Amino acid sequence: MRILAILPLIALSGTAHALTLEQSVAEALNKNPRLLQKYAHFEAKYRDKRTAFSEYLPQIRLYAAYGYENVTNNSGNAVDTEMDRRELGLKISQMLFDGFKTSSDVARLDYEMRADQQSLVSEAENIGLEVSQVYLDLIKAQEIVKLQQKNVVDHQNILKDIQSRKSKGLSSDADVAQVQARLTTAQSGLLAAKNNQFDLEANYYDLVGSYPDNLMIPKPDANYLPTDLKQAIDLAVTSHPEVSAANLDINAASKQIERDKSGYWPKLALELDVNDNENIGGFEGPDDDARIMLTMSYDLYNGGRTNAKTEASKWRYQEATAIRDNTLRQVTEGTKLAWNAYTFVGEQKNFYQQNVDFASQAQQGYDKQFDLGRRSLLDVLDSKIELFVARRNYLNAAFDERKASYRLINATGKLVEALRVDTPEAWRLEDDKE
Repeated sequence: MRILAILPLIALSGTAHALTLEQSVAEALNKNPRLLQKYAHFEAKYRDKRTAFSEYLPQIRLYAAYGYENVTNNSGNAVDTEMDRRELGLKISQMLFDGFKTSSDVARLDYEMRADQQSLVSEAENIGLEVSQVYLDLIKAQEIVKLQQKNVVDHQNILKDIQSRKSKGLSSDADVAQVQARLTTAQSGLLAAKNNQFDLEANYYDLVGSYPDNLMIPKPDANYLPTDLKQAIDLAVTSHPEVSAANLDINAASKQIERDKSGYWPKLALELDVNDNENIGGFEGPDDDARIMLTMSYDLYNGGRTNAKTEASKWRYQEATAIRDNTLRQVTEGTKLAWNAYTFVGEQKNFYQQNVDFASQAQQGYDKQFDLGRRSLLDVLDSKIELFVARRNYLNAAFDERKASYRLINATGKLVEALRVDTPEAWRLEDDKE
């Protein structure tokens, strides 16, 4: 018997959790309404297949009736207007051959069910990527807030130093005003960074269903990262669940053609009829009969319905093929874009690291030269800003590189597996469990 509800993956309490990325993805897969919608569709298709399979089994029908019967003969005279009629019958029929309709229908629904299963897995992959992105963005936002706070503190220290110099006659009101202007800009940037962090926390809650706390920087599994673009594309087109679902839809469309062709064949069935009637047709007393028969029916002409249904199914097959081809193109394009981002962002991060090193050296040198009177206050402030921007750019590049790694794994359809997250048992088919 299949499970009707998705079982919890991780038992957690409270409103704020110290969650790893893997735990966050597991929580999202367990609670996200988009997945629950996909899962409900998958379960419905499973029962559609069971409905079609019922045509293989005997059909048993019990019939009973009781009422008043008025019978007239050819001369128009009433025979017995007070007769009470009773009918009781049992009919058992077993389909022997229906033109391959049932077998094709069961196979079609099985392919559709498996396609829905792959769509469910694909949705889990997409949600896993969304959680990964917002998880990393949130950690980056927290680091940006720390960087902005340090920038504010640096400007506050400079302001204290300039105010001290002014009190000694070594600086001017213009210098103080200039530092104050830069400080307010830094404070405004800090507020913007905090606002962005709060927005990302809301996004995290929308995906995961709980608020984040004590997030840890994740590291993608290098075993799931392709070594070159060709390997990435080959892996994507062979293992991505959307491609698998599209291929299964083609198989389902092929079986739909066979199903609709069943109208060209005769139908054979074995039927057993047993009746226990009384007061039938104006004759008082029992009227019992029993018979077992091999029946055959054959549509010699049905208005062209079978031809039309078969032609429609063939066009649906062409539609499914076109969808599969388009899916392959989209998966290939997505993999190329992910690979490009993964490759170039990594190279870009190295340049930003050099930028931070050089900007740090320049800033330290400007501080010393300012103390010696060889640099202006504006030079020092500009060097502070340049170092701050360099550090922020490096943070962005470093986190973008990790995001690109998870995006590349997702493009190959292996993100949930790479995160070691187990999908619910209810998502699996019986032969998958074996």
